Amino acid sequence: MSATTSMHLVRPGVSAPGASSTTTACNVKIHATAFIRILEIVAKQSISKDKRIIGTLLGYRSDDGSGFEVRDAFMVPCDETGDSIAIADHEHKVSYQLYKKAHPKESVLGWFGTSKQIDNSTGLIHDFYSKGSDRAFPYPAIYLNVNYRDENDQVINPQVSTYIGSTVGKVATGQKVGWKTQSSVNSYVFHPIPNQIMSGTTTEKLALDSLVENHINQTPTTFSGNEVNDLSNLKKQINIVVASIDKLAQHLDSFDINNDNDLQLLRTLTNNLSSRPQSLFNLDELKKHFGAYNQDVIMIEYLTKVVKEQIELSARLTATAESEKKDRE
Repeated sequence: MSATTSMHLVRPGVSAPGASSTTTACNVKIHATAFIRILEIVAKQSISKDKRIIGTLLGYRSDDGSGFEVRDAFMVPCDETGDSIAIADHEHKVSYQLYKKAHPKESVLGWFGTSKQIDNSTGLIHDFYSKGSDRAFPYPAIYLNVNYRDENDQVINPQVSTYIGSTVGKVATGQKVGWKTQSSVNSYVFHPIPNQIMSGTTTEKLALDSLVENHINQTPTTFSGNEVNDLSNLKKQINIVVASIDKLAQHLDSFDINNDNDLQLLRTLTNNLSSRPQSLFNLDELKKHFGAYNQDVIMIEYLTKVVKEQIELSARLTATAESEKKDRE
């Protein structure tokens, strides 16, 4: 009877890294501020081309464990020598504990790195983040890689890829938690998972647009009180919309019926306009809705101000009553 060999592969579950297989698709959402933070760390540490840069990913995890929302990150020092790597566990714990005090609902999601390829050290680092109470355990850790150099070691636009690790072979149990003990280190197969860099808030978008515009015009970036005013921002956005409409009108004036692209544009415009509410084409009705909306906003602001004043007045009366009570005693 011929001997056969087999490999035991465990896909990461939503309850533990070595749990049973799950068919739920995973996805990673990266906040713009967290991505900028990661790029800042990479930019400061990219002087040495051969130095490995790693850090901890922080944020929220969905209830079913399939969704990850990266909101922040911090760097963790490491020293790679040959096939071994030493991670500053103490600095990771201290940084995470400080972050946890300000963000008690967030947790460790995994880690990020800047390696061009997945190697043995990648598995060691992933095993480090898959074990321990101050890491991703008992949930599977994610790995976010930022590649910023090409084959010729020239700096390129950052390319982001995300992975989730699956243990190969039987999951190590009964040993002391920690990646330094060779007998307790698992081997991993990394599965790519989709990621999305989330757009920032309206304020962040306006600031970014101002930075890009000033960079193109070669003018210094300054922010005054007028630029952060809501009305000025609204006026700026309306001017952009008007300019886009004028550009579209000019293109329609030179419409070519024999051009397939122009026909497709006309079909798209017709479908979009036909699906819009008829009130958008009635100026009087649109003004009526806009005025009603403004009245609601003004009423909410007024009620909020009244409630705030009542709370402040109640706090002052309580303090005065307690002071008078102590004077009588």
